[in-house]
Amino acid sequence: MPQQAKRYSRVARVLWATFVMNLGVAVLKLGYGIWTHTLAVTADGYHSALDGCSNVVALVGITLARRPPDDDHHYGHQKYEILSAMGISFLLFVAAGQLLFEAIERLGEGPRAVHSWWGYPILLVTLLVNWGVFRWERRVGNELASPILLSDAEHTRSDMFATVGAIVSVAAVGAGWQWVDVAVAGLIGIVIVRAAYGIIGGAIRVLTDRAPIDASEIEQVVDQFPDAIQAHKIRSRGTGDQIFIDLSLHVRPDLSVKEAHDLSHEVEDAIRERFPGVRDVVIHAEPEGEH
Repeated sequence: MPQQAKRYSRVARVLWATFVMNLGVAVLKLGYGIWTHTLAVTADGYHSALDGCSNVVALVGITLARRPPDDDHHYGHQKYEILSAMGISFLLFVAAGQLLFEAIERLGEGPRAVHSWWGYPILLVTLLVNWGVFRWERRVGNELASPILLSDAEHTRSDMFATVGAIVSVAAVGAGWQWVDVAVAGLIGIVIVRAAYGIIGGAIRVLTDRAPIDASEIEQVVDQFPDAIQAHKIRSRGTGDQIFIDLSLHVRPDLSVKEAHDLSHEVEDAIRERFPGVRDVVIHAEPEGEH
């Protein structure tokens, strides 16, 4: 199996496992929140349910992104993975809006939540599950340079903060401080918005072809070769392990075509070694003084 296919298969396995765990966590939180009318716990349950929805969105994106280059997509379909990350951020914005609306609505209804000691073990278990999922997704996401796993890990981390808030809310309801439940629900909404902005910001940087590698770093690699006089018109785009670089290389004018060709390959190999995420390097060699 090609390396890229293995990468996508591993990402998909992580997402499927995460989806199952998110589904179980959401059922526990929603069950308790609806039973006790605790808005913060219900909000946290919706957040976990959206985690599961985002896993489905991510799996669809991975299925499309793993398709090889074709006549219409010469660079492959990897940006579908970025589009899926943006889809996750959209779900987060929807969840935040719903939570803030419910918090405002609850302010006019008055106290409704009831206290139950079952809330503590339920929320602690879900917190531990989310912590494990976050660590796992972030580790594999960094290892595979997968924006979709890293964005989903951020989604899961925001769910952890929401769960801590829900635990505080359960304790406050037990003490008779009903207003804390509404306040925590509102804070959870703000946490979700922050996570969504972080995800969509990273996705936009890739879609607008912001350079992932500074040109000066590539120049440092070229400077290692005495026959390479200067590199210019250096451009890079992409992300993770899907980075594309092109540059013009001034070489000694007395080099033969074959020598200039061999030098270009040596420079390309050095760039790939320095930056493991580089997928392709296009080098235009030209004699110094004739450009």
